Amino acid sequence: MRARATWTVGGAALASVLAVVLGAAPASAGPQNGISWQYSESANGYWRPPRGDTPPPSGPARVWVQWSSGLSLFCPDDDPAFNCVDGVSAIVCAAVEGPRGLPRFAWIRWERDIVNGEPEPWVGADAGCDEPGEDDFIPMEEISWEVNYRVFQHLPQPTVKIAPNARTLVNLPTIVWTDYPRGIDPDIVVSNDPPTIEIDIHIDRPNGGLDGRIRASAELTWQFEGGKTAQGRGRPYVRGVLPEDRPGYYVTNVFHTPGEKTVTLNTRWTGTVTVDLLGTEEIVPVTLPPVSTSVQVAEAEPVIGRTR
Repeated sequence: MRARATWTVGGAALASVLAVVLGAAPASAGPQNGISWQYSESANGYWRPPRGDTPPPSGPARVWVQWSSGLSLFCPDDDPAFNCVDGVSAIVCAAVEGPRGLPRFAWIRWERDIVNGEPEPWVGADAGCDEPGEDDFIPMEEISWEVNYRVFQHLPQPTVKIAPNARTLVNLPTIVWTDYPRGIDPDIVVSNDPPTIEIDIHIDRPNGGLDGRIRASAELTWQFEGGKTAQGRGRPYVRGVLPEDRPGYYVTNVFHTPGEKTVTLNTRWTGTVTVDLLGTEEIVPVTLPPVSTSVQVAEAEPVIGRTR
């Protein structure tokens, strides 16, 4: 649905009056530079004003949509390329945010005929007030997917390791750990425990994309049968360092019944993105498929001795 706006049909004089009352200048003939990305909390993404006030295309083009850099747009009546009497000659928008919560900008769609190979003046055919389009908006989901695809999806799956091996005893602390994220580019690793990376990203868009830096950490959650969970990367067994002597040194679980048990490792990356000189914003968490392995739990066999 098109947003409410005030627009004029014909009457270049009216456009001039509106320009004076609203303090708006007629459209200039050169592109505006220095428009940077901004973050919108309501839209959960980065946006920039549409590149407005660009010169119309030359050659046989018949349709051209002109975006304003603000809430108003007027036909440049001093430019012979435009017909500022017929058709839409001005658009003035109310200062109301669009559906995503982004600011709105004025636009006019110009059309012209080509007669004997020569273009006629542009005539305003339609006008409106809309938020920045897809070329000028980058949702946080797209940034998260960029990192997911470039980094996480190319890593080997986490490997679940168990000590003692894949067979343990009832009521014996069983040690679990992982070497994840093995295979990752060491140049982007900040920490191995918890696994933390920093990576530069670029999201392509016409007229210049968005550059940022991601810092993300992996939340590693172990899940054992019975509902018990544990956090952390864990570490392999070190001879002479027993779990009961160093509480918290290992990631452990105690199985209280015999049989085949399942150990599952869940990986969830969370983090922030920093763009230009703006503050940090949270990326959408990236959850990887869980990885499971089996462990055989046996009863401890009693040792029978003979006494005298």
